Amino acid sequence: MRLAIFCTALLLAGCGKPAPQSDMPARDWRYYVANPGEIEPMQKICREWAGSNAPAVTQPAVVTTNCRAAAFAKSQIAIKPKN
Repeated sequence: MRLAIFCTALLLAGCGKPAPQSDMPARDWRYYVANPGEIEPMQKICREWAGSNAPAVTQPAVVTTNCRAAAFAKSQIAIKPKN
């Protein structure tokens, strides 16, 4: 019985889920440091891609680049000394 529930859940998890957003300009970490309000929306897209059923090799390079840039910018903002 547990196996049937598990298989059904797996089957439903992959049904009808569109690919997350990927039509965006490439940004570097400096952009996100200058525009910190853009970090969380980008990280939301990163989480959507990470949670999608799409193979990692199909993730567009712009998404990978922006995810890394946003994460790095967030870390730089966090360690920046407050004046």
